Amino acid sequence: MVVTKTVLGLDLGSYALKAVELRQGLRGLEFVQSQIAARADDEGGLGEAIRRFAESHALNTDHAACAISGQRIAHRRLEFPFRDRKNLAQAIPFEIEGSMPFDLDDLVVDWQLLPGASNLGVVAASAAQKDDIGDFLEEIDASGCSPRVLEAEGMLLGNLATLYDFSGRCLMADIGHEKTTFCLCVDGQPVAGRTAPIGGKALTKAIARDAGVELDEAERIKHESGGTGPAAAAVLERIAREFVRSLESLHPTGASLLDGETCRIVLMGGTAKLEGIVAFLETQTGLSPELIGPPEDPANAALTEGYDLVLAGPALALALRSTSRSLTTLNFRQNEFAYRSSYAWLVGSELRPTLALIGICVLLLVAVGITSVRVEAGRAKQLETQMSSRYAAIFPNKPPPSLPMAALAQDVASARDRANFLGLYGGNLSALDLLTLLSERIPADLTLKFDEINIDQNVIRIKVAAQNYEAQDRLENVLKEEPVFAQADVTGSAKRLKDGSVTFGLSIPLNQAEDEI
Repeated sequence: MVVTKTVLGLDLGSYALKAVELRQGLRGLEFVQSQIAARADDEGGLGEAIRRFAESHALNTDHAACAISGQRIAHRRLEFPFRDRKNLAQAIPFEIEGSMPFDLDDLVVDWQLLPGASNLGVVAASAAQKDDIGDFLEEIDASGCSPRVLEAEGMLLGNLATLYDFSGRCLMADIGHEKTTFCLCVDGQPVAGRTAPIGGKALTKAIARDAGVELDEAERIKHESGGTGPAAAAVLERIAREFVRSLESLHPTGASLLDGETCRIVLMGGTAKLEGIVAFLETQTGLSPELIGPPEDPANAALTEGYDLVLAGPALALALRSTSRSLTTLNFRQNEFAYRSSYAWLVGSELRPTLALIGICVLLLVAVGITSVRVEAGRAKQLETQMSSRYAAIFPNKPPPSLPMAALAQDVASARDRANFLGLYGGNLSALDLLTLLSERIPADLTLKFDEINIDQNVIRIKVAAQNYEAQDRLENVLKEEPVFAQADVTGSAKRLKDGSVTFGLSIPLNQAEDEI
């Protein structure tokens, strides 16, 4: 059984909703679908728009990832003289609280440890107000699509570095409708991010002012010519300044990316497709921006085929965030905002064949168990019948008991107890046999009296009374003539009585070896 997981990256843009769906299996990632839907005619708010979007394209929302706007998030780069995660987790919230006009109890804080020296902890931390997180999740949850991951715009774009060779320095920029989001990667690792509140919507308004037209007409002009009036030029210059500001401030060392080693600029977002904007940014920054394209690696390129990567790049980064190839770890779904698992996916279309196979296996196991019990019960009954017949053959005068095995075990134990008491000796001689043989070997003219006889498992002990010591000596000579009494002892506790008779002990061991008999 191949275990798969379908993940969804959902980019909640102010101009359009964008989604990228991937399937992760044992063999890696596979592209499922990518969809874009404009939000110009939204009715019912964001939640209703997401619901219609997901239903119309049959999006799998079980493992969805979204991002909260960078305008609601404060980003901080912190340094500590240690890299231990446990200590960092305790220190970071207090550092964040000291730099913000909010109480720590009113914030949700998450952070990511950046590559660096082993004795220095450089952290990219992000904080958002709980009210903003709560309102955002409430609006999304109304759509029935509750994201497992709530990332922060900015460093999120760094997940694309898992598909591309972003060695050295690379600034990714998503020039959206209302804002522009930046992410800096150094040697393929995201290290910083920021969001500027300027985007294509501001350019549309500027063109409307320059041309004296409505916003819809200004939007058409923007896409056809990019706008050439003074207000539009001012907006473009502001966007360029945000690029320069990001290049000068995002590097963890504080060094400007406009100096020294060349920094690559990768553009995405709807506004990045406007005519002339790439050349304009090149002029303003002195670098060579480029629109994001397919990865060079064929396996990675397969994840970007069939859709406009410039528009869906952030959604792809969100989808990668929920896979094993994720490079970012921020998630504002913590504590009271933690994701509550729904087990409705267990009866989803993907797992129905698996559940059917499990049900069949359970039924087969039950059937095998019942069959095994019946077979064993039949064997036990047959064995019990055979034992009843055997018992009747051994004890013909007794009726077969209901439990012949238990009865046989009891009879064997009883026979063993009797044998132990009588002391089976050597070949087939018992203690009684030895006493009979002893009686036969004593001469008729030798008068002896056995006062006490004790028999245990190992020895026969007899207290003997005789007329004199001569009788004791004669008994000893008689016993020596018989091999079975070779180890008998007649010297124990000899005592003369007042009437002149004597008493002594006779011991006959029962543990002789057979070759001594």
